[in-house]
Amino acid sequence: MKSETTTAQTKEKWPIPEEGLWGFAHCGFFDTWYPWSHISYEERLLRLISDIKESGANSFRPQIHWHQVEPVMIEGVFSLDDATDDLIEAYSRGELDVHWEKYDLMVDELAKAGLEPHLVIAAAYTFQVPNAHIRGTFKRATPDNIGATRYIALAYLHARAAVRRYKGRVHIWQIENELNAAGETLLVARWRSGSAWLDWGFLTELIDALSLAVKQEDPSALRSHNFSLRPLLWRDDILRWRQFLDIIGIDPYPNYVFGFPERGKSVGGKVRDTVSLSAGKPVMVLESGYPVRPARRGYSEGRQAAYIRNAISSTFESGGRGFYYYEICSPEGFPVEGPWSDKFFQSIEPWWGLVGKDDTKRPGFFQFKKTIGEIRKRLRGGTPVMETP
Repeated sequence: MKSETTTAQTKEKWPIPEEGLWGFAHCGFFDTWYPWSHISYEERLLRLISDIKESGANSFRPQIHWHQVEPVMIEGVFSLDDATDDLIEAYSRGELDVHWEKYDLMVDELAKAGLEPHLVIAAAYTFQVPNAHIRGTFKRATPDNIGATRYIALAYLHARAAVRRYKGRVHIWQIENELNAAGETLLVARWRSGSAWLDWGFLTELIDALSLAVKQEDPSALRSHNFSLRPLLWRDDILRWRQFLDIIGIDPYPNYVFGFPERGKSVGGKVRDTVSLSAGKPVMVLESGYPVRPARRGYSEGRQAAYIRNAISSTFESGGRGFYYYEICSPEGFPVEGPWSDKFFQSIEPWWGLVGKDDTKRPGFFQFKKTIGEIRKRLRGGTPVMETP
C-alpha cells in the first residue's frame, strides 16, 4: 500500500453542516429516475432535483457507476504504482472525458440548487464494473476474472480520477457499498461474483486503497462507508475499518422481510450503538427505506410514512448527523438496467419510492418534509422532535 506521506499537506476537513445532511440515496442508473416518464436525461435530472428540493432535503447520495465512465478496463495497470499522475489525469480529463458529461451536469445542477453531492465511488456489483478483454472475449472486470491485486489498482485509479475531477465541488465521498456484506451479497442476492468477495484480507486492502485515493486527491474531503447491519457481526466490522473513514455510515433495513410491525424506531438504537463505536467520528444513516409493496408482506403507504417519521426522528435523537432515505423514486415494474428482481424476498426492490409511477407523491414524501422541518426547528431552539406513537 502506498504511504499517505505522498499527500502534499494536511488540510482542514470539510465540516458537515450544523443542521446535518438529510436527503436521499440512489443506487440505480439514470434510467431508474422516473422510468415511466420516457423523458431525456436532462429532464429527469431537473425533475429529480426539483422533487428533492421540495422535500426539504439538503443532500443527494447517488453512485458514479464505474462502467459508465470506464466502459472497457484500462490496460497496463497491475499495481497502485502503475496509477501514475499522467494516467489519472488522462482518466479524469483526457481520453475518457466524454463519459463524465452526465455526471458533470448532475454535480453542477445539484450545486446550483444548494444540494450537497455525496457521491459513491468504486461500488462493484457485477453489473457496475467495466468490461475486460480476457482471452479473446469480453468479461466483467471482477476480482476473480482479472486478479485481486490488479482489481484493487484499477479501483484506486478510478477513485482518484473521480475525486480529481470533482475536487472543490464534491466534499464527501462514499467508498464502495456495503463492503462488509460483500460475501452475503454474493451468496444470497448474486449481485457480486467471484470468491474474492469472501476474503477479508482482500476487502480490507480494497477499502484501504480507496480511502487513500480520496485522501491523496483531496485531503479536505470526507470519506464515508455504509456498513450493512449483518447479524451479530456488524459492530466488529465498524471497529475493523473505522480507521479508514471520516464518517461512519450504517444501512438499517429493519422491515426488509416484513412490513408489519413497522420498526422505524429501532433505527435510533442502531445509531446509538454506532455512535458508541465511532471513536468520536460523525455517524449517519446512509441508506434506509420502507417499500409500499407487496401488500401480502404487510407493506403499505401509510406504514411507509410512519417508518420515515420514526426512523429519521430516532436517528436525530440518538446523535446521528444525517439520514438518506432509499429512495425518492424506484422502478415500480418498469424495465431498467441492473439486478432489480421482483422475485422471492427481493420483490420489494422496485417499490421503495416516495414518488409513484402515476407521478403522485406518496404520504411518505410529505412526512419526510415534515420531519426534516421539525429537526431544523429543534436545532433553532423550537419544539422538540417527537416520534410517532
